[in-house]
Amino acid sequence: MSLKPKTRIQKIRYYAVIRWAIYIFLIFVSAILMNTGRGVKPIYFIPLCICICMNEGEYTSAVLGGVCGLIIDQAYGKAFFGFSSIIMIAICVGSTIFFRHFLFQNGINVIILTAVCTFVYQLLDYFFFYAMWNYEGTGYVFSDISVPCILYTVMISPIAHIIVKPIVKRFYPKKAKTIEEAMKV
Repeated sequence: MSLKPKTRIQKIRYYAVIRWAIYIFLIFVSAILMNTGRGVKPIYFIPLCICICMNEGEYTSAVLGGVCGLIIDQAYGKAFFGFSSIIMIAICVGSTIFFRHFLFQNGINVIILTAVCTFVYQLLDYFFFYAMWNYEGTGYVFSDISVPCILYTVMISPIAHIIVKPIVKRFYPKKAKTIEEAMKV
């Protein structure tokens, strides 16, 4: 029995399995990078999820955002487990809708959307974990931790786009031709 797909549906399923296996590997590598070392690190999942969600549907993006948000909460040791998950679901579904209706799928738009989403994520994180409780030195937290994290995350967004773009180009199904297009000579 051959593993090579024969029909269009089998090819779509085959390529979807390969594509998602690569995506899961990238998420695994990003989780390892977030858990190693000390100091300010970028949030690898935001540009990675934005690049993956450019071509996926809303439900797939919501599941991806939820899982990645839970991994972020675990990596950073958040007291409110699920906080990042809610934000990442909104980021992933929003990026899917933006790329489907308003934006072209290019690197500049990925960088801009990553910058906006990372800024919103860090602002909400700062507000709900530091400013809301009126801790001493909350300005230090924002200026010395949140702002470098935003900059580092924006700097790695082209790398995420460069990694995900060939995966999508190779393993995403091509649009099926209509009868009129197939009948043209």
